[in-house]
Amino acid sequence: MTTFRDFLVDEFPDAPVSELSGSNNLVYLVRTDQGPVVAKHVVDGDIPLGYLAEATAALGAHLPVQRIHRVCRTEDGDPFDAVFAEYVEGENLAAAMEREDDGPSTDALVDHLCRFVLACRHLPPMRDGYGLYKREAPALATWPEFVVHYGRRYWNRVRPFYEGTETAAAVDAWLDGGFAEAAKAHTAPHTVVSIDANLKNTVVAPDGRMVVLNVPIAALSAPAHAVGAISLHLRHRPPYKPFLDAAAERLCPDDAPLVPHFELWGMLGILSFYAVRQPDRQHEWRNWGSPVLLDDDFRDLVRTHLPAPERP
Repeated sequence: MTTFRDFLVDEFPDAPVSELSGSNNLVYLVRTDQGPVVAKHVVDGDIPLGYLAEATAALGAHLPVQRIHRVCRTEDGDPFDAVFAEYVEGENLAAAMEREDDGPSTDALVDHLCRFVLACRHLPPMRDGYGLYKREAPALATWPEFVVHYGRRYWNRVRPFYEGTETAAAVDAWLDGGFAEAAKAHTAPHTVVSIDANLKNTVVAPDGRMVVLNVPIAALSAPAHAVGAISLHLRHRPPYKPFLDAAAERLCPDDAPLVPHFELWGMLGILSFYAVRQPDRQHEWRNWGSPVLLDDDFRDLVRTHLPAPERP
């Protein structure tokens, strides 16, 4: 069977092909006469490719995105599931933020992140009701059920590392009713939100533009969910409070008190990732670019924002 690289060589004769990434999906840079093209062999695609192209176009109507030139699908007779997109030169946002002297200004960063949240509200719906916009994701009947379903799924992988601690008891209580009670007290109309706003999925171009590379995993949820998915990655960094202040005014004025709940929800997802892949290295777990260890950040978030569980 021909490899994806062989396929690219046949598709673009005489064009140099070099590998950019081989972690999950194989990604190559093809330097054609018309300009560089990024070719991604989608092996573990959570988002159906047809929806990916549609969602990218919708997002691109509101802010700079990596434009998709072509989509190949095996279900249509193509030899590979693949995406061909423009090459965006620059540095990922998470790395650029570490350079405080010449990285993006706080005002520019906050404005971009707010515009990203608002742009995601224009993403096309992929399903009825509540559930992640990804392949084979379950459909949940209610919004609290959706939030708790995934929170508990992540927590079940992480909880053994915190067995017998007050942190574990507080998260247990949060999933067993604490979130639902908080949600009743702070309601807002639901909209399409990004639930995995990884800062590495944005590139800071040489001209200073911030360009979104990948359509995020989305879902129908509360505005505070979209904000917490981003502020989670800004914790312990200078832009954290300015972003929350702007978000409370521009993005989630009715349910801002729920933002820490969704920071916790997202942090459980990151902890779950490490619990499965690096179970013996908990002392090294760290959110991307964070100045603090993930374990310390998690315990601090729970201690600060969740009520202490009642002692029997």
